[in-house]
Amino acid sequence: MAALRRKNGFAETAAIRHNRCSMQKMSKVILGLAERVLAQPPEKTSSEGAAAALLLAHVAWNRAVDPLGGDQIGYYRKVLCALEQENPKCRRELKSMDCEALIQELMNLKLALHPADDRIIRLCGITERKTVRVEWYHRGVEGVN
Repeated sequence: MAALRRKNGFAETAAIRHNRCSMQKMSKVILGLAERVLAQPPEKTSSEGAAAALLLAHVAWNRAVDPLGGDQIGYYRKVLCALEQENPKCRRELKSMDCEALIQELMNLKLALHPADDRIIRLCGITERKTVRVEWYHRGVEGVN
């Protein structure tokens, strides 16, 4: 039986500890995916366009990790509508208006580039300092990292 250690009150196995040491920072990973669906360089993209790309990357990541638990119904569309109210042109800053196709493309990228990464994103957004913040947990393990 794998040795368990407590971290922030939660049990974790030696395998999970090893994965945490070798994994890239999630904010860097998700930003890299989001940039792939932008129609122009990130520095020319509005904050709403960047937020839309991050949202699609977030949804795609979670669907790839947990096909039955990700946003299957499309609740993300409500957030996109709110972004469009702020900036009606923000979706045109994506390389396609077909969000489901972009999500599928990002899911395929996640599975190709990070097949063993089982982190589920709980929160993903842009901070006031214009940095990306991501809160996540390992699939099957409670808590936030």
